[in-house]
Amino acid sequence: MWPDNWPSVTAFLELGTQIKPIVVSGGLIWTGYHYADVDVHLRRKGYPDAVYDDLRVMEAAAIAALNERRN
Repeated sequence: MWPDNWPSVTAFLELGTQIKPIVVSGGLIWTGYHYADVDVHLRRKGYPDAVYDDLRVMEAAAIAALNERRN
């Protein structure tokens, strides 16, 4: 892990419970973050703006992995 990535990884782990599902017949579909909540978290914790962009990349990968379990 590069030291420059620690803030992004830490924020991602802190926000792990914030990736939202919707209930459909047969299970859940994971849709992603509610970005107003993410923004509040990042600001309150003092994360740099670049962390937001990194979170979007990690969120996309997490959603793909979570939804892959359905198939």
